[in-house]
Amino acid sequence: MNEDQNRELIQRYFFGTISESEMGKLDERLKKDATLRTEFFAAARLDTNLRDAASSVPRLEAELERPRRSSRYQTTVGLASAAVMLLSMVLFFIFGPDKSDQANSESHIPIASISKVSGSMVWIGDGGEADENLQEGRSLTGGTLEIRSLNSWAEIVFLDGSSVWASGPAALTISDGEAGKMIRVREGNLSLDVTPQPSSRPLRLITPSAEAVVLGTQFNLSAGSSSTSFTVNEGSVRVTRLADGSVQEVAANHRVIAALEQESEFKALPRGDSTYLWKSSFPLDVRQGHWLAGDRDNPGLLKAEAHLFQGDRGIQIAPILLHTAVVGPTDGPVILSDKARFRIRGRLDHSFKVSVGFGTHFSRGGFAGKYSLERTIEIDAGEDGRFDLELALEKFPRKNKRFPASPSGHELVWFWVQTVKEDLGLEIFSVELLVAE
Repeated sequence: MNEDQNRELIQRYFFGTISESEMGKLDERLKKDATLRTEFFAAARLDTNLRDAASSVPRLEAELERPRRSSRYQTTVGLASAAVMLLSMVLFFIFGPDKSDQANSESHIPIASISKVSGSMVWIGDGGEADENLQEGRSLTGGTLEIRSLNSWAEIVFLDGSSVWASGPAALTISDGEAGKMIRVREGNLSLDVTPQPSSRPLRLITPSAEAVVLGTQFNLSAGSSSTSFTVNEGSVRVTRLADGSVQEVAANHRVIAALEQESEFKALPRGDSTYLWKSSFPLDVRQGHWLAGDRDNPGLLKAEAHLFQGDRGIQIAPILLHTAVVGPTDGPVILSDKARFRIRGRLDHSFKVSVGFGTHFSRGGFAGKYSLERTIEIDAGEDGRFDLELALEKFPRKNKRFPASPSGHELVWFWVQTVKEDLGLEIFSVELLVAE
């Protein structure tokens, strides 16, 4: 197989037009050829960057119609547009045009619909149109869903009944063509219930660090820029680590972590027995925020990360600055119980109201709900801003009436602490889940 044939296979893979036999050829070639694996990984990064840049342009260009924008702002828009053009040209000269992909993108045939939606998000169609007011029942062709905040979530249902729960922040691109369904996940927590797929047209899921081939199963994943964790509840999932082409078959009640670092263990392991107790282990349990390593005398800490909230359900508001730290268990399932309570140790510059919440899955898989509350943390003089806060599970109300009234019995997936509008220097030392003795 010559270099041009290799490039054509990679092209067809990322455009979603590769056949089953071609997929087999590419898979076998990637296992044997380290140079090709490097080219494939570069193409994957380029594909992700192109979609990221393209998704930002419609919103930026829409802003140009608003008055009193600075020259700096206009320059930003121009640079973003130029980035899209440049990346498009690079893809064109590397791969050339693909008529089948063009035909699919122009067909405007629905492939899925929004079943449930709550919170701030935007749908960007393949044609570049942006919809920030998504309604339940909306039909979807190929495109990208961006979920902007921790309080937001959505369910996408394909025409065959396969469903994808995604909770924010998250970004995922869906398509469905001759080669089958494909989901690209830039980041986010997802729960997938996939109906049986034809062996010649499996569902393929791609993250920055892994690819999964699915024929029919229920599994959860958490994807970031450098690693992806898969937890399989039913059936099995074939996971390929993009860094080196290594493959793991992940059976029911097993999990695997695929990282860009080849030194990290890549092995499917039993998900382990459930536990009702948990204490955060940094940096492994960090989901969002800036981890600052400590030393023997000063333990490390998680510093809240700044980001903007710009409205909910299509209602634009003046951006609100949030500072958020997110953690989540990585060593087996953690189950919430009736009498459980959370203990958060950290630091603030001074007394202030914080938002505290968590997200859950059902114990056997599937997104369950989000729960949150607000509390004013009183900082005592002479404590250097340190606080020790305990909150009973029963005090957390559900974020949406569709969620179960109580999260008891659910699996804890992630836990957040945030300040609103002001930077109070929020730092988290540890988060614990305790039960009554």
